[in-house]
Amino acid sequence: MNNNVILSSTVLPVDYNLSLRTTNATTIAISSTIKNCNVSLQYKFIEHIVYLYVMSPLCLIGLILNVINLIVFSDPSFKNLTFKYLRLIAFVDCITCILVFIYCITNYTRPRTLNDKYFRIWYLVNVYFPLANITAACNVLLTITVTIERLVSVRWPMDKQRLFSSNRILITLFICFLFPILANSINFLVYKVGECNNLSLTSIAKTTAYEYFGMCKEILLRFIPICILVFSNCLLLSTVHAANKKFKSHKRPLQSISKIPAATTTTTTTTTVFRPSVSNGCDTTPINKYLSESQSQTDNLLSRSLSCESTLPTNVKQKTLSFPIKLFSKIHSRKQQQERQLTIMLVWLSTLYLCGQIPMLFAYPNFVFKDVSKSSYKYYALVVNLLELTTYLANFFIYVRFTSQFQQVFRTKVERIVFCFVRN
Repeated sequence: MNNNVILSSTVLPVDYNLSLRTTNATTIAISSTIKNCNVSLQYKFIEHIVYLYVMSPLCLIGLILNVINLIVFSDPSFKNLTFKYLRLIAFVDCITCILVFIYCITNYTRPRTLNDKYFRIWYLVNVYFPLANITAACNVLLTITVTIERLVSVRWPMDKQRLFSSNRILITLFICFLFPILANSINFLVYKVGECNNLSLTSIAKTTAYEYFGMCKEILLRFIPICILVFSNCLLLSTVHAANKKFKSHKRPLQSISKIPAATTTTTTTTTVFRPSVSNGCDTTPINKYLSESQSQTDNLLSRSLSCESTLPTNVKQKTLSFPIKLFSKIHSRKQQQERQLTIMLVWLSTLYLCGQIPMLFAYPNFVFKDVSKSSYKYYALVVNLLELTTYLANFFIYVRFTSQFQQVFRTKVERIVFCFVRN
């Protein structure tokens, strides 16, 4: 979540500076200071309702759903690199939901004591504001990474192994987590618990250098990622559209081959399914460049078996040739469907993420709203924070809707839990 929005939308005139020391000479001054300090936190009634009674339950729901995502994606059947990135996104979303839930509870309920108020402001300054910015930046970079990985898988499948080698994957993950930590480490020095426990700015936050730094960070971690995601989604959609056309054009010859008698299938299979190489006559080339690397390897093995069958005697060939053709057509169609589901799921995931990030871009202070203390900015901040939080828990429903493998694993795990519960 955009923590500049949340901090600016919450006016916190809290009280009682714990650094004051009671001495005989300053007893009267301290008593006067404590009397002038206000005990309550200031927020609008609509903010109290939305943050406490709407957003805090959504945080708990999002936490539960992301834990489910984490458990399902940890299943050994999810070997695709895309699911490994989605597992990391679910982990980061779990941390974000915990941070936001504590924020909603501590900053939109009435403190009982002065020490209670000090803890609330201390959590806001030293825990929530820096860590929530870090997790939000990690989420941005991981979403870009998984989108680019899917784009390479469907558009340039032969280059995926080279571009996403083990070393490069580790370096990418290292950047996705280290860069947000370095970029947001200064947030530990921006706010402090001031006099009467009010939220106050430090001297660093009042400098011009910090203002320019905040603008550069917003461009690098929000504006540029939004542009990359929009461009990547357009490429993914065009690739899916082209792959559907190509898949239909290849599906028709395969269906016609399976209906041709075995005596006439040999030459047709050779010219349609594979192209013999100069070297050994059993090598093949993938029939669809939009297939993933694992899918192309499977198709090559099936085509190779068809190729090698041409060396068998005629009576044996006629009995065994029809089965590999039907099997090839069935497996090819199933894998094409899986790849298409995974790609469409990533398009929806990126689009949903953009729906939460684009409005947040306009909530940056002094970009559209010059005075962040006005009610209009507070209401806008309320809407965009609620919208961004909704995207964290909506990922689960996208996985269930567009990934049949996720549905199967989730159903299996639920059945095991229910069976163990009933058995015990």
